[in-house]
Amino acid sequence: MSKNISRREFLKLGAINAAGFASLWAFGKNVFGDTLVDTESTVSTVADTSSNAIIRDISKCIGCGQCVDVCKNTQAINILELKTENGKTYSDTIGGYDLSQTKCIGCGQCSKVCPTGAIAENDALQKVTTALNSGKTIVWQFAPSSQNILGEEFGLLSGENVSGKIATSAKMLGDYVFRTDFGADITIMEEVTELITRIKTGVVLPMITSCCPGWINYAELNYPSLFDNISSCKSPQQMLGALIKNYLGKDNIYHIAVMPCTAKKHEALRPEMYTEGGRDVDAVLTVREYAKLLRSKGINLAKLQDSEYDSLFGNTSGAGRIFGASGGVTEAAIRSMYELMTGEILTDVEFKQLRGSDGIKHTEIKIKDQTIKACVVNGIKNAEKVLDEVKNGTSPYTFIEIMACPGGCVGGGGTPLYSGNTTLRSKGLYESDRSNKIRKCHENSSLKAIYEKYLTLPCSNTAHKYLHTYYTKR
Repeated sequence: MSKNISRREFLKLGAINAAGFASLWAFGKNVFGDTLVDTESTVSTVADTSSNAIIRDISKCIGCGQCVDVCKNTQAINILELKTENGKTYSDTIGGYDLSQTKCIGCGQCSKVCPTGAIAENDALQKVTTALNSGKTIVWQFAPSSQNILGEEFGLLSGENVSGKIATSAKMLGDYVFRTDFGADITIMEEVTELITRIKTGVVLPMITSCCPGWINYAELNYPSLFDNISSCKSPQQMLGALIKNYLGKDNIYHIAVMPCTAKKHEALRPEMYTEGGRDVDAVLTVREYAKLLRSKGINLAKLQDSEYDSLFGNTSGAGRIFGASGGVTEAAIRSMYELMTGEILTDVEFKQLRGSDGIKHTEIKIKDQTIKACVVNGIKNAEKVLDEVKNGTSPYTFIEIMACPGGCVGGGGTPLYSGNTTLRSKGLYESDRSNKIRKCHENSSLKAIYEKYLTLPCSNTAHKYLHTYYTKR
């Protein structure tokens, strides 16, 4: 039976065609092969804004099923299903609950594949625009992977390093601009110190990374018994945010983070992410939102010259840059951990067995009399087996990195729709690392200065006050 569609529907199908789904839609099918019915519907037009990370607007849904597919098969979260009501096929949560009442982890993978905006990031552009016009001191930070992704929104190649152009654009809109890479450097200092202490004292191993908010949401929903295994470190975004608010010394700061991630929006609003300086991060924009902001101001990133980042947190390491790729946190940690534990120089700093797209990656490294066994979980779908071993006391690992999105941050839910290649994006990060004179976090002179002037030592009382956090069963 043929399917009659309006011009508007035809244009929607064109968007799907760009994503490679035209063959299904030519036969009036969704990704599950179900026939779509083009009938007026009385399905609710009230958007679900209960999640800080993403929003759903069923009235925009055309029943393609891509969000259901990615939630179930890519992420294994499985909270969405297709329903038919009054002749309209649409996506909804299983049971019809608001997102905040489900086991949604806010990863935003569904938002990347939605052709109509029925699922999208929880838009922060309006409040950011208001802040830009408020007279407040505007401070920007940009995630490592954002610097190798944003160019795609302006016709540049996947993985192309546009870090200098980003600095120029941010200074056109605000007062200070920093790389989150610096927060990653500090995260490694805190995390490695915590891990070394655990190894020496035999307290709660393996230790699991804490920098991915999608993974933390998953843990709070599904594995509260493992809270003691999870590092108490805040993420690089939040660590840098706390330093900006409490060390920068500027009153009336409005701090904006630009991330490849939708779950970062939820993380920034967590009640524990406050200090006397206020909220660590006032707003989070996805890469998509920042591109939209630039276009609204008539700024074409591709045509900008490069600028330098502000000097206070200016020096960053290559190790901090590779945080954006799956396995990058572990690789950065090993580089510093080896030298801090042995006092010897690590000459071969690249651990290529931790790179790539495998769902679970692992390596062993001998450090003095310790054999450190590290595991990298690439995508939350692959986490259950590894976490169940930890829960059952059978895990062979010392250190576990978990990233919710396939590929790590380079595959995050806030990256450009449909476009992009996570392999090329990761390659761009590794090239940035290789070209950096500083390839180990602990060698960063700016980081050393912050500890000497403000934090004293990694995992000190001051560091714990500003840079560490806790978790809550949900």
